[in-house]
Amino acid sequence: MAWIDRNRLFNILGYAGFTLCVVTAIAYGIMPEKIQYIWIGWLIGGPGVMAYVVGNFETVKTYLKRRSARYGANAAVLVMLFLGVLVFVEAISAIHYLQFDLTANKYYTLSDQTIRLLQGLTEPVHVTAFFQEAARTREEAKDLLSQYANVSRRFTFEFVDPDRFPGKARRYKVTTYGTIVLECGTRDQKVTELSEEKLTNALLRLIRKGEKVVYFLSGHGEKSIEDRKKGGYSTVKEAIQDQNYAVKELLLMRAHEVPEDAAVLIVPGPQKPLFPIELEMLEGFIDRGGHIFILLDPETQTGLEKFLKEYGIEVGNDIIIDKLSRLFGGDYLTPIVSKYALNHPITKNFNTASFFPVARSVAPADIDDPEVETTRLAFTGESSWAETDLEKLEKGRASFDEEKDKRGPVPVAVVSTVKIDKSKKGKEEEKNKEEGGNKSVSVHARIVVFGDSDFASNSYLNLSGNRDLFLNTLSWLAEEEDLISIRPKKRENTPVVLSYTQGRVIFWSSVILLPGVVLVIGIIVFRSKGS
Repeated sequence: MAWIDRNRLFNILGYAGFTLCVVTAIAYGIMPEKIQYIWIGWLIGGPGVMAYVVGNFETVKTYLKRRSARYGANAAVLVMLFLGVLVFVEAISAIHYLQFDLTANKYYTLSDQTIRLLQGLTEPVHVTAFFQEAARTREEAKDLLSQYANVSRRFTFEFVDPDRFPGKARRYKVTTYGTIVLECGTRDQKVTELSEEKLTNALLRLIRKGEKVVYFLSGHGEKSIEDRKKGGYSTVKEAIQDQNYAVKELLLMRAHEVPEDAAVLIVPGPQKPLFPIELEMLEGFIDRGGHIFILLDPETQTGLEKFLKEYGIEVGNDIIIDKLSRLFGGDYLTPIVSKYALNHPITKNFNTASFFPVARSVAPADIDDPEVETTRLAFTGESSWAETDLEKLEKGRASFDEEKDKRGPVPVAVVSTVKIDKSKKGKEEEKNKEEGGNKSVSVHARIVVFGDSDFASNSYLNLSGNRDLFLNTLSWLAEEEDLISIRPKKRENTPVVLSYTQGRVIFWSSVILLPGVVLVIGIIVFRSKGS
């Protein structure tokens, strides 16, 4: 059996180890984010270099005695000291960094609200961004996430290519590129639109203490949150749960009142009238400052029509017809909602069309109550109208009647904010007595009424802007729409415009003068050495 020469073995290990260390250093310079894998190369290559030194100790010792070796060692020590200073400065800058944003509109500076939120984090938050390796928006997302991570060590992030790691994308239920998943403990939030406002709001919902409860009224033929058929609301339930809300059904006759923990009560398309005692319970909920989301279908009499009029909302006994909907593959009874109230938090900056299959009009009622403030939230197009002759419509002979029908744009959603003055009672009654009697407090009840419930059903929720409109409304009712409102920053294009004279000066100074000076100096040095 042939034995490998000992010196040759050490040489092979040394050269291989040195090569591996160099390749690892280059890899680190190209992909510093992969440091958790790159250090393995140094761990393997280092012992190889050490083996070479041990195996050739006499040769190394003899070489170090030379004068050139001493000079080289001094240079190496200086280089190592210089590198050590650089590493020290890099380590210090990683902890205590200072950056300057020189853009005109502070494009690379986070808002004060976001900074305060990040500085107040008490739990680690990890972000997984699902972007393709070559996606143009990847660098923009990395810049934004890096700004968050620079403010707080508890905020970390990583990028995952869903094409290379489909299993991880499935585990997080990611179906679109550019999705960002925030995790804190067992909770998570998803962001599909990259902006500081969206990311910060998701972070706020993620670290929110406690769980808000959304109740769905049942017992009158409403849409069921457990129904997975086309007309059910199971998709809505999942969408609400994804926003970290608890979702429950509520049978008022059994509960005797709307529960105290109800953040929002949703009435999803009742088909039968509510009992008078149930309407009294709803009134009591509003008097407590409750928030109600009511979706009423056409050709139904639920008792809510008269009830809502007291709060400034009038529900029309009609059906909206929109001829424009035929262009989008629908029929006349599926109006397109493309106009929204720009001054309301629900629809601010909302510019996506929504589709309401078979809807009725909803408009502010003419009441004299200064405590009630109403806003038209969403409208159909100008080619639509609210048809009041339902018998004629059923026979297929509907046409616009100037005297009876409402010409478009027709409002299909109205918001009512009710200011309620009341005295603290119940659990605080004894405390109030000790402090000198009942205290007058003011609360604001919130009511939103849509003239259709099918737009949020399993068939239509993910159509165009339906989902966002529903969830925006829920967030406003749950008093979370104004957690963070950050005006988006735009990149400003400010080109440098030079006059003809300025352009010529720059050309001659940079292209002719400076290279000419270098050339002349070179000639002088060459001639001086030659002489």
